[in-house]
Amino acid sequence: MKVKTYLKVSNPVERCLFINVSDISLKLFRGNKLKKSFKVIRYNSEKNTKSILEYVNRLNIKTIVIETSNLNHLPENLTNDIIDARLNGVRVFDAQEFYEIVNRRIPLVKLSSNEYLADDIFSIGLKHHSGLSSKRIIDLLVVMTILPVALPLVFFGCLLTLISSSGNVLFVQERIGIGSKKFKIYKIRTMKSKHNGGYTTSNDDRITIVGKFLRLSKIDELPQLYNILIGDMSLIGPRPERPEFVDMYNEENAYFDLRHVIKPGVTGWAQVNLPKATPDDNLKKLEYDLYYIKNYSPRLDIEIIFRTIKVVMTMNSN
Repeated sequence: MKVKTYLKVSNPVERCLFINVSDISLKLFRGNKLKKSFKVIRYNSEKNTKSILEYVNRLNIKTIVIETSNLNHLPENLTNDIIDARLNGVRVFDAQEFYEIVNRRIPLVKLSSNEYLADDIFSIGLKHHSGLSSKRIIDLLVVMTILPVALPLVFFGCLLTLISSSGNVLFVQERIGIGSKKFKIYKIRTMKSKHNGGYTTSNDDRITIVGKFLRLSKIDELPQLYNILIGDMSLIGPRPERPEFVDMYNEENAYFDLRHVIKPGVTGWAQVNLPKATPDDNLKKLEYDLYYIKNYSPRLDIEIIFRTIKVVMTMNSN
């Protein structure tokens, strides 16, 4: 199920009819983006005596969302009503598709039985081989264009690090890339040379004063241009994680390894949507990453670049 367009809502409080609410819809109900654009009306096809068309006409409904994950079939009268509504200009979406359009991330629902509601998620990334080839060419062109500006900044960052704290200037760490293969990522060191590892937290005392500046300005990330040149990374893609974290995240959600069907990126869709993400946001980040892989396009890359620039210019830490 390919989402080709964004949903344009003419009325900021447009009524939306949800048919047969289940896990996907309930997850959608908890999102702020839905509440800002739609007034949700629920319809149970097994209990409600009124027809779909009565709701559509009386409440001026322009959007219908069908939850099919808990249905084996649709009754003929319900099918006819939905088709009639569609022919009269009402937009009709599957719940998973609607979630993806509204939130611009893929819905991942894990049931209490350790089972998953699966759409066409296993096929994501299979249709973009030619596009990813041109993506590599664009990566190289962009890197070669910005190197004259980036190299002096890298030198400046390394010099500040060298004179402000002891230890290696560059930080080298193993990460997981395309095909779940390990590679070494390069950054300017922003922490004290000796610490206990683990997640970075707000007001982390392991980060040096110079390191805070380098992180806010993103200068510490510039050595990753080398990773792009040698083909380990792309300019845009899912953020590469450490092997031990990948193992842990795979235990939390079986879909996590799908992030590795494409090259990781210096910036990405998850980063610009959750610039201050914490470990508690891992599922949301994964949903954004999978949305990017499924809906990759030059247009989306351009949007990510502009939003990344906005994050850097406003000095929002990531």
